[in-house]
Amino acid sequence: MIQPQLLGVISGGYAEALNVWAIQGRSGKYLAIPDARFPGRRPIRFFTSDVSARRVLNTILELRPVLEKEQLTVVEVGLRAALRNASTDKLLPIADSFVINKPDEVFELVNSLRKRAKDKDKGNL
Repeated sequence: MIQPQLLGVISGGYAEALNVWAIQGRSGKYLAIPDARFPGRRPIRFFTSDVSARRVLNTILELRPVLEKEQLTVVEVGLRAALRNASTDKLLPIADSFVINKPDEVFELVNSLRKRAKDKDKGNL
C-alpha cells in the first residue's frame, strides 16, 4: 500500500525532471484529498498520468459539484518544484503530505471517494 510522505521531505529518490499531474484550483494550490487509509493526514495527490488525474477530478466534481466554483483543473508539474512550493506555502496549510498515485491505484481511490460520499449521505461520517 502507498504511504503519504511529508511535504517538507523532498526525497532524493525523485529526479529533478520528473513530471506528474496534479489537481489545482484557481488559487494555485493543489487539491488535498483525505483518505481513510491515512487517518489524520491530508495528502496532495500527484498522478503519473493525466488520464488518472482527470478521472479523479471528474469523480470529485460529480460527488461535490460545489467545488466547481474553485475552477479545479489538471496540471502537469515538476514534482520536486511542486513539493518545494507546497512545503513553503504557509497560507492556509491544508495539505500535510503527498502521495504519487499510479494508474492502477486510481480505481481504489475513486471507489473510496464514492464510498465516503455515500457514507456521508447516510450520516455515517
